[in-house]
This record gives sequence, C-alpha cells and structure tokens, in this order.
Amino acid sequence: MTKVQAGQAPTSYVTRMPLLTGANPFVTLHDGDGAPTGYASLWQVDWSTHGAGAAMVVWTPAGLRIVGDQPELAAWIEEHFVRHFEEAAALPSWPAVQAQQAAVRLRIDPATGAHAEAAGMTVSITGPLDARPFAQADFSLRGVNHGLSMQVIPCEHATITIDGIAVPGRPVVVRTDGRPTSSAVVTVHEAWSA
Repeated sequence: MTKVQAGQAPTSYVTRMPLLTGANPFVTLHDGDGAPTGYASLWQVDWSTHGAGAAMVVWTPAGLRIVGDQPELAAWIEEHFVRHFEEAAALPSWPAVQAQQAAVRLRIDPATGAHAEAAGMTVSITGPLDARPFAQADFSLRGVNHGLSMQVIPCEHATITIDGIAVPGRPVVVRTDGRPTSSAVVTVHEAWSA
C-alpha cells in the first residue's frame, strides 16, 4: 500500500463492476508455416451479467460457429470478448454470425485439460505444461479497460473436429528460459470486471 505524504492528493481509484466468472479454455491451431487453421474459445460461465451456461466459439477458414446452452449468453461472449482477443484479431476473417442453441458438454480439469462437444464440433485441449496466476488491471477490450484475473494452464496438445473431420494443424508451444507458453490454454478461476 502506498502512503500519501502530507500535501499530496491521493491517486484516483476507478471502481469496477463484476462482469463474468468462470473458465475459458482456448486454442489456435497452426500449419507447418505458422498460418492459423482453426481457433476455438470454450466458455463455462458460472455467473455473468448475461446469465450462466456453456458456449463454444469455433473458427475455421470455412466459417465461424457460435453455439451455447443459452444463445443470448453465447452471442454476448462472442461480441464482448472473443472477437476482440488478439487470437481472433490475428485470423484472416471474422464474419458476423448468429449464435445457435445447442447443449454444450464441457469438461474442464486443471490437471488434464478441457474437452467440449456440441452441434457436431469437438475440441480437446490436453497435456498441461505449467500452471500460473495471471492478473491485469487494464486489459483493453473495445477501448475500455477491464480487470482480468485467472489461473493460466498452457497445454501441449489440442484438436478441433468439425462434423467428424479433424481440422489440420497443431498448437504452437514455445519454451523461453524453461517457461512454456502455448497457443492451447486452459484457464480456470477467470474473472472479468469493467
């Protein structure tokens, strides 16, 4: 805690309201040249300003699909969060599509990874490499600073399957000074505020 010296004005504090708590495993698959071949963002929303439930946002060069237990929640997640993440912004296209209602079976286990199925899509993220806390007070989305905290678990393996056909590619894993990072990540205890 910083002490305020006599005669100094205290630093202004910006209050925020909770937006969402839950988990958000995600993966970008890449081909041998590093080009993205598939992206998936999985959401288990325990509480949010738009309700609770599970959702899948899956992109391939053939298009974008958004499905969820609650389509309104899935649409909000895609619009407010996913399309603004750097992983989605790096893709060659991000079309506007309607969210569809579908039962999402999503299992998240910090010790093993995540697995989701819905509407002919399957996403699997496995092989945890590390677990570390992350927090950022000024994560910008749509020009608005958000608070974000979570446990980050980079993983070694991931697959995306659409209607029984595997999307080609694999996650990119980098180890810098022994610290692994990956384009396949499981998050837990994720909390957003704005």
